[in-house]
Amino acid sequence: MFIDPPPRVLGQAIARGFIGRCPACGLGRLIFGYLRPAARCERCGEALARYQSADFAPYIVTFIIGLIYVPLVLVLAPRQQQNELGVAFLLIAAAATALLLLPRVKGGVIGLLWALRVGNV
Repeated sequence: MFIDPPPRVLGQAIARGFIGRCPACGLGRLIFGYLRPAARCERCGEALARYQSADFAPYIVTFIIGLIYVPLVLVLAPRQQQNELGVAFLLIAAAATALLLLPRVKGGVIGLLWALRVGNV
């Protein structure tokens, strides 16, 4: 007789991953250092090594950065013919935003994969 596993709440798992916490319990650390995911939750023992985000997180970050900063650069670039300081500032802001978002989005992607049971056999 097959017993269904308990349901996993998608939004909660993504939110917990986004803040760097275990998607299962919300207490253990999910990301160590800058981008290294935990193999197992230190609090609940949930096996997290099977949830590999690979290149999905950088794709999402690139998409977000493109949505925010490309229109701003396209609007400001023609008006900044004499002074490129505004465009340079936007490029630096885009790079900083990408660096801040990357570990958070990676955690959210791991939470998404956990909630969808991707990698479970």
